[in-house]
Amino acid sequence: MPTTMAKAARAGAAPLRHNGSLPEEIVVWEILVRLDPKSLLHCRTVRRTWRHATSTRAFLLAHHAHQPALPIALDEEYILTVDRLAAAQLHTVAHLDEAFNPEASCDGLLILSRCNNMTDTIDFSVCNLATRQFAPLQQLHELGLRLLGMYSHEPTGEYRLLLERHSYNETPEDQLGYYVFALGSHQSPNRVAGVNITMLQFTSLGIVSESSNVRLQSESKVIIVFDPIADSFWPMRAPIVSTNSYAFEMDGTLGIYSHNYTKTTIDIWVLQNYKSEVWDFKYRIKLPVAEIRGKKRVGGGGWPLGFSLVSGDGDVLLLLNFRGWLLQVDSDGKLIESFDCGHRDLQIYEYRLKQSLVQQTFFPTLKSYAGSASLLI
Repeated sequence: MPTTMAKAARAGAAPLRHNGSLPEEIVVWEILVRLDPKSLLHCRTVRRTWRHATSTRAFLLAHHAHQPALPIALDEEYILTVDRLAAAQLHTVAHLDEAFNPEASCDGLLILSRCNNMTDTIDFSVCNLATRQFAPLQQLHELGLRLLGMYSHEPTGEYRLLLERHSYNETPEDQLGYYVFALGSHQSPNRVAGVNITMLQFTSLGIVSESSNVRLQSESKVIIVFDPIADSFWPMRAPIVSTNSYAFEMDGTLGIYSHNYTKTTIDIWVLQNYKSEVWDFKYRIKLPVAEIRGKKRVGGGGWPLGFSLVSGDGDVLLLLNFRGWLLQVDSDGKLIESFDCGHRDLQIYEYRLKQSLVQQTFFPTLKSYAGSASLLI
């Protein structure tokens, strides 16, 4: 049966004719809406009615809602996503002709950075890989601010960046602290907090509006949460965790995972109630160390293990990067998938890419906007 979202979106759409054995309404709202962006663009060339129906904003928003939020990987100049159900499935979403690094992601938008050797600074750009919209963020270059994360500001519909300026040289003390900048705005970033907060991590929680970033204080019972509606910080009680702790999203709520010194055991806590700040100890995952070490290449030593946590449908998966192997471990500590990356220099990031074909209106307002990004091959 059509979803509630599809019914509401179709209310303002033009009626469609019957298509063979299936009504076009079913083809569009139950089949095409679930395709990945690349496949959908190919299908648009099949029928004119499909192209019209899948170009409306209502359809594009519904299509975006069906896309999975996948971990981002970088292989030299290639940006890839990792299938959260099968580590062996890597999908190339962009080929960059310059050396960029992902810095933040939200609703299909990606912030990229690169080192400018001429000015010895970091340059930032914003892009949508699906629509190929791209623009440098020159205001960040000029102000010398450090990017912490990106989020959607629901009251205004803006996409905003959380930034930090901290310098111990000539910068006046009253300018140090945390700033918010709206993409497409011609205003200067707005200062929202002083330097009494040391930001370590930003985690976008998407539909969870109560909080979208968390800072872990080593061996304490407090985390600092950033409210993306009020653009302000506030403290929250947290479980006592190790210093090697990280925030993540689990089924629309906040989670914290930590590992022991040897990176062989992962503990996972999930926030059960925002108002009462109650946390539930959800998992203790013991990694299958012997099986993982068995993937080691000849001549390799040590335990250079990098990992990311992916959640979905009430369960979690650990995505491990170990000596050229991409591995997945379930919540019971069982190795369920492995993929030999060969000699590729694959880097896994904590950001998630939920692709979107929605054209963002702020792009044309940015200087040096490129409608079809030349850096995307």
